[in-house]
Amino acid sequence: MRATGIEVKAPGDDAAPAIAALLEEHALEAFGEPELSVEEIRSWFTRPKLSIRVAERDGAIAGYMDLVAEDSGRFPVDLRTLDPEAANLLLREAERIGCSEAGQSLRAFVQGDDPVLRPVLEAAGWRPIRHSFQMRIELDDDLPEPVWPEGLSPRNVRPGEEERVYEASMDAFADHWEFHRTSFEDWLGYNVSDHSFEPSLWWLVDDGDELAGISLNSWHFSGDPQFGWIGTLGVRPAWRRRGLATALLRHSFRDFRARGATRVGLGVDGENTTGAVRLYESVGMRVARRNDTYEKVLRDT
Repeated sequence: MRATGIEVKAPGDDAAPAIAALLEEHALEAFGEPELSVEEIRSWFTRPKLSIRVAERDGAIAGYMDLVAEDSGRFPVDLRTLDPEAANLLLREAERIGCSEAGQSLRAFVQGDDPVLRPVLEAAGWRPIRHSFQMRIELDDDLPEPVWPEGLSPRNVRPGEEERVYEASMDAFADHWEFHRTSFEDWLGYNVSDHSFEPSLWWLVDDGDELAGISLNSWHFSGDPQFGWIGTLGVRPAWRRRGLATALLRHSFRDFRARGATRVGLGVDGENTTGAVRLYESVGMRVARRNDTYEKVLRDT
């Protein structure tokens, strides 16, 4: 696809450094800090359901877009550019791919103070439907010790129990907004097979033979060795309201600090019905960034 000197194409993984440079420029403009390492971007090319496109202007990458063909029919779109024309062309390409993959709708995520994407989406008929937050805590010297429910304590994940963790994660999030159960194979690809997987950062809590809660942690996508990330914090319904999530958070904070981290972050649905935002605020986390979700319906269900 070409228009006014811009070409939309599918890049190879050798384009990862150039994509990283573009995404860093975008991140600095939208929220004032780097967001993604070259290693993280290169790992995206190994994901089988991810379609990646770039917009090139005069041979230089001016925009980035990827789309995940999810079984739910609601396809997430990640589009980052500071060039409105590139944004328009990449949106059209996302719609083309979504229709060809029989998607029901597309979901695009506008991060922080992105100066380009909101007006482009709205002009193209997308509508805002949800918002989320990135929340953080600075790891100062005053980090309370976790208080565990009686008889419970954390441990690291062991080889061979990935399916137990997967089932616990599916159970913990089953009541979240528009939950759709992903396949075990897809979950493995985004978690265990990912380059960021570090078993010593995954914390599980058993209650007898049952897995009660999980905190699946990693280092931040930017590769910053002082920035810890809580990727999945989940407590199964039967163990809620006993302080287990709070204990897992505080344990994770202290563990990251012992490894040299100065801050920890996570992402949360801004309209979460289980009180997650209040929980994170209660342990000292604060909103660092708001992200808005826009939708384009491709076909009626």
